Amino acid sequence: MKPITLPEPPKEQNYYAIDPLDGRYYDVEIARYLSESSRIAYQAYMESALAMTLWEVGICSKEIADEIVNSAEKIMAEDVANEEQTTKHDVKALVNCIKAGVSDSAKPFVHFGATSYDIVASASALQLRDVSQKVVIPRLKDLVQTLVKIAEEHAETVQIGRTHGQHAVPITFGFAIAEYVQRLGASARSMEVLSGKLVGKFSGAVGAYNALSIFVDDPVAFEKSVLGKVGLEPAEYSTQIVPADVTVRLMAELTVSAGIMANLAHDMRHLQRTEIAETREKFETGQTGSSTMAHKRNPWNFENVVSMSKQVLAQSVNANQNLSSEHQRDLTDSASARFYPVAFASVASMAKRLNGIMGKIEVDAEAMQRNLKLSGGAIAAEPLYLLFEKYGHTQAHEKAKALSHKSLELNTSLVEVITSDPEANEYWQKFTDKEKQIIESPELHYTGLASQKTRNIIAKWKSS
Repeated sequence: MKPITLPEPPKEQNYYAIDPLDGRYYDVEIARYLSESSRIAYQAYMESALAMTLWEVGICSKEIADEIVNSAEKIMAEDVANEEQTTKHDVKALVNCIKAGVSDSAKPFVHFGATSYDIVASASALQLRDVSQKVVIPRLKDLVQTLVKIAEEHAETVQIGRTHGQHAVPITFGFAIAEYVQRLGASARSMEVLSGKLVGKFSGAVGAYNALSIFVDDPVAFEKSVLGKVGLEPAEYSTQIVPADVTVRLMAELTVSAGIMANLAHDMRHLQRTEIAETREKFETGQTGSSTMAHKRNPWNFENVVSMSKQVLAQSVNANQNLSSEHQRDLTDSASARFYPVAFASVASMAKRLNGIMGKIEVDAEAMQRNLKLSGGAIAAEPLYLLFEKYGHTQAHEKAKALSHKSLELNTSLVEVITSDPEANEYWQKFTDKEKQIIESPELHYTGLASQKTRNIIAKWKSS
């Protein structure tokens, strides 16, 4: 079969839409795969695959199969919606619309031997696989490459590390970004694997191939042939539906990606606080931060990413609730499963937005240096206590703690406090020049392997 041709989505957002993804956050590329029109197109595509297989096994002629395929390709969502007003059944409405476009001799073979969810479950798997592999994952990979560039540029740009919101020990800004290169890169790879495991079914009303067994010698081979035409594997076990497990696993990874992006957005947002001011979200000409406080430059794009991640988590919870379906099928997921595309659209939207703002992020290395020195060198408390221990101090940690706290309280340098303390100074005199440099200038001499680790991660993910 030739590849599916999806309906062309409108270029403009819908100002009458209820869902913000169709209004405020409308994205043509996402709509191409996840719109209602596309959902129907994927289902019609499955009906085409069925018709071609019916011809191959001799149940109908090639001419009849071609008629059905041609009619399925012309199906309009509006026509199906109108027909559903009569049928009160969406798949039956689709079938009637396909039948309306074929000859009387072809009508009996439209949807022949199928149950609704042979079509729906398989079409959904195909749709979610396509949007994952053609939109979501490529956007995540683009974001990773943008982060790689930032990490590479700032591999040596020293920044204070922060734990619990407090100054810890020095790292580099590149090292901080490399975290997200690794995490998002790994998540995108997992998504590639999981999206490839989405499966379909053509096993009938309860999954036991009852109807097909009347007409086909090998219903399992028939199922494999139908699904093979659209590039899907059959589920190893299905009832009237494909169990939600594989979809839930993919949506769990979507939630992981969303959480990682939200984490990065949180970090960038905090670094833009007035008191920190180490990064800035580029402000465009004419952009407004506040309707009343004209000086504001709000990190609103980063905040949008954090906010959007909540929708992804919500749909993951929704999907997990659909793991249970009574006996061979109930309809408790029939409405809720239609909201799964929100998660895919949200992650794609987040990745695109985050890629855009990270590609233009303004890094203030001078502010980073200023913040590094806010503690007067007290951030060297860790190497200080280790060096005290090296030279035999039995209460090294407690002594270093007392000295660093005094440095902060007096707003004076750690070295001054050390040299004015007789006990500490006695050990200080044993330090080598190199060891003293670490305590005197930790921002220059105590960054560990931050740069090296950054470059290792860059090498792993660059252009991958």
